[in-house]
Parts: sequence; structure tokens; C-alpha cells
Amino acid sequence: MSKPSLIRYAILLALIALWFLVTAMEWVKPIQLPPPAGLWAAWQADGSRFLDAFALTAAEIAVAILIAWPLGIGIGAVFGSLRAVSEAASAILGSLFAVPAIILYPLFIAWVGMGPESKVLFGVIAGFFPIALNTLSGVRQVDQSYVTMGRAMGASRLQVFYRVVLRLALPSVISGLRIGTALIMISVVVSEMLASFGGLGYMIAYHRTMFDTGHVYLGILMALLTVLTVNWLLSMLESHFSKWQERGAEL
Repeated sequence: MSKPSLIRYAILLALIALWFLVTAMEWVKPIQLPPPAGLWAAWQADGSRFLDAFALTAAEIAVAILIAWPLGIGIGAVFGSLRAVSEAASAILGSLFAVPAIILYPLFIAWVGMGPESKVLFGVIAGFFPIALNTLSGVRQVDQSYVTMGRAMGASRLQVFYRVVLRLALPSVISGLRIGTALIMISVVVSEMLASFGGLGYMIAYHRTMFDTGHVYLGILMALLTVLTVNWLLSMLESHFSKWQERGAEL
């Protein structure tokens, strides 16, 4: 096991120990921070309901990712390749990204209702812009001498884009995927907390109004574990494409 991994596990164990200590010594009220036993009691009482809520939230996040990823990469790549409009497109996308997406959520509810569709739409809007902006920026920053060299060697425009431009822009693209995916997950859970009939966000909001702190923290813990899992998968994706990029550079 690597040293960074050991440090991460040590920090995690220290935080868990601190949690046990703080709650056992009653330095905070249980309504503010329940003891670990409170989460276990919540799981025993409503574990199946939380699993159903998690399944719904995970499905909404997955659908939003499947839409936002190709949409953001595709539009970012197209505008980044069009040098005449890339700067204007970057400015427009950046301006739209600066608008808080939360103010549009009531419109999404009016358009598609309070069901999963509005959560998916909200997640797509939140994740699309950082993915598109990072992809556009990565494509724009590719040295044109590589493109010229590829064209001189007889490669088509599509081959040059796939084998040269895309490989060189990968760090920016993956950075955008990290930011965009995090925003998708946050947006889906937050939208469930605002207005929904199910999902982890709904469970957190419902039990918050009932002052069931153990249930609230159980929902937060499940959401946190989901974020960590997706982040780990993105790290694996980044590692894979880094090797792919290195192999491409050797060709």
C-alpha cells in the first residue's frame, strides 16, 4: 500500500475516532451530531427505504451523466475546433455557467414536473457547462503544429482530431468531467431536497423536518459514499486515458 493511501486511511480512522469521542463525551448535542449507534439504529429502522431512495438517486445521476458527458464533450470539441468562433463561444458558455442554475429549477418543475425528469434536467444543466468549457479550452490550446504535421502525413481531419487533438486535450477534458460530475451529483441531491417524491435528498429533507438526526446523517453518509465511489471511478478513468495518451505520443 502506498504512503498516500496510508495517510488517507489514517485520517479517516482519526475522524471516526474523534466522532466516537465527541459523542461519547457529549461535547455536542445528539440533535447536532448523533453517535455512530444512531446511524446504525436509523439503518435498522429504515434501511430498505434508504436503499430504495439511493437506487432512485443513483439512476437520476447516471442518466444525467450519460447525457451531460457526450453533450459537453461534443459541443466543446466542435466549438474548440472552430477557431473563428471558439473565443465567442467560450465567453457565452462562461457567462451562462455564471448564472446560478438553482434559479432555473422552478422552471424545470413547471416544464417536466416534480418527478425524476426535473432532477435529471437540472443535473445535466449543472454538469454540461464545466465539461464543455474545459473541453473547448483543451482543444483550443493544442499546438497547431501537431495538426499541421498530421495533415502533412496524409491523415484526414477526423483522424487528426481523434489521434492528435483529442489525446492532447484529454487532461482538460477529464478535469471538466471531474467538476461536471461533482456538480451533477450535488444538483440531483439538492433538487431532491427542494421538491421531490423520493431519493436521498428527499429522505434527508424529510427526516430533517422530523428532527431524526440519525436518519439525516445516514442519508448524508450514503451520498458521501456515492461521491467517493464516482470520484474513484473517475480517477481510474484518468489513469487509463493517461496511459492511452502516453502510448499515442509514442506512435
